[in-house]
Amino acid sequence: MKKIYICGFLLSMLFYSCSSTVLPPGRQEVTIPEDFFGIVHGARTQDEKEEKLLEQMGAKWLLNTFYWNLIEPEKDRFNFTGYDIYVNNAKRQGKKIIGLLAYGAGYLSPNGKSKNYVSKKNMPLFLRFVEETVRHYKGQVDIWCVWNEPNIHFWTGTDREFFELSKLTTEVIRKTDPDAYIIGGAFWRSPVGFIKKMQKAGAIEVLDALAFHLYDVNPSGCMKVYDLFTKTMSEINYSGPVWVTEVGYPTGGLFPISVSLDKFPAYIVKTITGTAARGARLLLWYHMFDSLEPGKKHISFEYFYGLNNKDFSRKKGSWAYELCARFLPGSRYTPELPKRENIPSNIVSFCFLDGISGNNTLILWNDKKKTQKIELNLPASALLHDISTGQSVSLLADAPLEVTEMPLFITWQGTETPCVIKKR
Repeated sequence: MKKIYICGFLLSMLFYSCSSTVLPPGRQEVTIPEDFFGIVHGARTQDEKEEKLLEQMGAKWLLNTFYWNLIEPEKDRFNFTGYDIYVNNAKRQGKKIIGLLAYGAGYLSPNGKSKNYVSKKNMPLFLRFVEETVRHYKGQVDIWCVWNEPNIHFWTGTDREFFELSKLTTEVIRKTDPDAYIIGGAFWRSPVGFIKKMQKAGAIEVLDALAFHLYDVNPSGCMKVYDLFTKTMSEINYSGPVWVTEVGYPTGGLFPISVSLDKFPAYIVKTITGTAARGARLLLWYHMFDSLEPGKKHISFEYFYGLNNKDFSRKKGSWAYELCARFLPGSRYTPELPKRENIPSNIVSFCFLDGISGNNTLILWNDKKKTQKIELNLPASALLHDISTGQSVSLLADAPLEVTEMPLFITWQGTETPCVIKKR
């Protein structure tokens, strides 16, 4: 994302501010994949502190860009050393890897700088880079992704040129590794026209799955973007899985819609909850660390997308991500629960049963800027988790709860389900 897209963000903020629901349309039962959670740019530091933090946070997937410019700095001289270290380290930690193949080669540019473009003349060179890279990491990189956000400035050629690149890249990957799983698109938000043109060009049907980047000003805005994407998929008769390979919010920088550190946990829980309940195959949070030390300021919001601080200390949002990654995998989003009695629609509830952690999860919040009290009929073993600290306390039977914009994150074990929510 760059400054030229701020105008679009601001317009969407004005539009989506009128609607704040995160609930999915249709509200069908959905099973959350056990490996639903991942991180963009995770495991890059090669530091034991990050390794421990990734394990605590519950990330199963890592996405990293395999830059042509770095792997082939000079024509016909391939250097995989840096990526070998990364891949070996990630696999040692038990992580799955998405390798994004992208961008130009510096040796093709007079000034030595790579470009976000591959000409028809240079296409054979790019495809050779793809072939060499896929062959080198066969059996190690789990998913290959073709390019990044081609509908904005990360691709400077024509749409038709990109569609041809995508098809040829997919063809080379399959020829090099017939067992490869290939995702593509990696669109910035939901570009309806671009997607439909890509489908007409035959560049979608050759992929195993489509990916997109779920960015907007707040969780409800993100869900609008998600619903537009799936609506577009239905219109082009695409029934494959949807991969959310980037989603996040900046907590700093001169960006009109940056979220405060205190609200960051709520944004994370609401975004993850809404995305999981809509049936996404996977969600990768963008990204692991801020680029600047805590307390330092910069005009660019790109420095502040991290779940954690650069010094490995945790932002409040990191705990929110960890709670979701601990309790939601393997669970069933069950829209008919909890049963509600005299509860206004502004109190949003999501129930996830039978997670692989052995727990059930109930998540509640208030879409209005006010506090309302409710009663829950839950087992005596229920725990209330603080999404800003990760700490938990036991819930007293029939004790009133205050529901605000900050989500309540409740878990319990056993077969009992939340019977009734009563307004007090």
